[in-house]
Amino acid sequence: MVNRHLLIGWLWILLGSSPQVFSSGAHLTQGAHVHGEAMLNIVLEGNALSIEFDSPAVNLIGFEHAPSNEEQAAAFSNAKQMLASADRLFDFSATTCLLENAEIETPYMENHESADHQHHHEVQQEHADFHASYTFHCEQAKDLTAISIKLFALFPGIQAIKVQWIFQGKQGSASLTVNNATLSAN
Repeated sequence: MVNRHLLIGWLWILLGSSPQVFSSGAHLTQGAHVHGEAMLNIVLEGNALSIEFDSPAVNLIGFEHAPSNEEQAAAFSNAKQMLASADRLFDFSATTCLLENAEIETPYMENHESADHQHHHEVQQEHADFHASYTFHCEQAKDLTAISIKLFALFPGIQAIKVQWIFQGKQGSASLTVNNATLSAN
């Protein structure tokens, strides 16, 4: 399994991005918190595919404060459940990729969820972001040349997704929109 720090290191080295693009903490961030925009970082090495997703909370739930009523609590819970359902978020071309691990981090009550552990602690933030990490095992990884991103359909608050990717030594970046939601790594 490719761990998060390895993913950060590979993207930083191979894409030549400045250190400000990456947080020194747990996950990748875009330089600024921009409403309507989200970030995907994708690394395919061997048969291991790692995907990291970051988005301002407003894109996913429509607000950036702790849920204050039942409707907001339901929106928060729904977004968290959708992010945990990786099969609803991504379609892989020409191969089967099976989810091995998913970690979802949410604002207000930071939740680290995986098959191995769960723990909670309070988080105080001015800007609220959701973060998700996925690790897949791909059957025929060499055949994976495109990933359809279904986040736009599930979260209409996302208008653009900035993607940085590394596929078997090839690297690149892309900007995806609702009308162009497929990452092609050719």
